[in-house]
Parts: sequence; C-alpha cells; structure tokens
Amino acid sequence: MVKPSPPFRWSATRSRPLVHFNLRRTPLRVLGVAFLLHLFTACGGHAAFVPPPVVLNVSLSNSTVNISNNGTPVLVPVTINAPTETASFLITGLPAGVSATYKESESNPSGLLTLIATSATKAGTSMPQITVGSSGQTASTTFTLVVSAANP
Repeated sequence: MVKPSPPFRWSATRSRPLVHFNLRRTPLRVLGVAFLLHLFTACGGHAAFVPPPVVLNVSLSNSTVNISNNGTPVLVPVTINAPTETASFLITGLPAGVSATYKESESNPSGLLTLIATSATKAGTSMPQITVGSSGQTASTTFTLVVSAANP
C-alpha cells in the first residue's frame, strides 16, 4: 500500500484518507481563486477600490447679486465641494459700505453668504471674489455685485 504525502492521514481500518480534498480544476473554481487572490493582494494588499480624490470647488447659484443700499440683508447660497467638512472662506473686492458674513451648514462647508449695504454705499457694479481653502487646496469664484440706490 502506498501512503500519500501530507495533508492526508490514513486510518488503520479505512482504505481512504480521513480528510478528502477535491483538487480538480474546474473553470469556476479557478475563477473563484483568482478573484480571491486579486481581492486580497490588489494594490499592495489594500482594498482594490480607491475613490478618486475630491477636488475643491466653489460656486454660486447666480453669477449676479443685486443689493439695495437701504440695509436690507441679501442671502446668497454658496456651494462648496470640499474633501473635508470644513473650509476657510474669504471674500474680497466688496465696495465700501458693504458688509459680508458667512455661515456654513452643520454638515458641510456650503452655506449662506449674507450681504448688507449701508446708505453710505455708492450705487454701482463690482466684481467681488470668494476664495475657499481645504486640505491644502484653494478655489475661487467671482460674481457681479450690483448695488442700487434705495428709493426715498
């Protein structure tokens, strides 16, 4: 009787091994093994799927914002797509007499820009710029701000 090499063990009362391995190579088994090897070894052992990085960008729903110099606040929705839940916010180029405050939402950096023009603000058009930063990236957008004189 020829004894097979391990991992088989023979019983004195049996003529078959206690453990039986079916090593036939069927296409489905070969494909399954290949998939498992790819799953566990792809990308150096890390997960095979890596989402693309999020590129920071900022936008306004309207490229022109109209405001009166009577002190009435104007709310401007700002959409920020950022790789993190927070982003720095800077607005430049506002005319004298216009104040701006920005409040981001609870769950992401998008939020509302509030603009207020006082009576000292001259009527006219300007091109303010919004710049945001997150995770070492910066993005900016400009918009047209039209200040109109309040009706007496």
